[in-house]
Amino acid sequence: MTLELALVIAALLFVVGVALILLRRNLIFLLLGIELLFNAAMVIALAGGARWHSGTGQVLVVFMMALSGAALALTLALLLRVKHELGGDTVDDLRQLREEVDE
Repeated sequence: MTLELALVIAALLFVVGVALILLRRNLIFLLLGIELLFNAAMVIALAGGARWHSGTGQVLVVFMMALSGAALALTLALLLRVKHELGGDTVDDLRQLREEVDE
């Protein structure tokens, strides 16, 4: 795989991730968009490591995968709690929860 192809794939992942974050109200799709942004960064790190014949790109990707997995596990646990408490899983439900705390 060439560097240009890897950058195009990363750019497509980034654009789809940003579109999911901006256009959808559901928290699951918001998490999916964030994960796509992480994946775009991982593709760039792998392509850079391959381009300069260095293993640091692969090491960076392993750390990014661990960080992403840990963040996703915590976020999904919080999402399940919000869905259980409020009965919904949209951004508007979280705003309702914040308004209840402010009062």
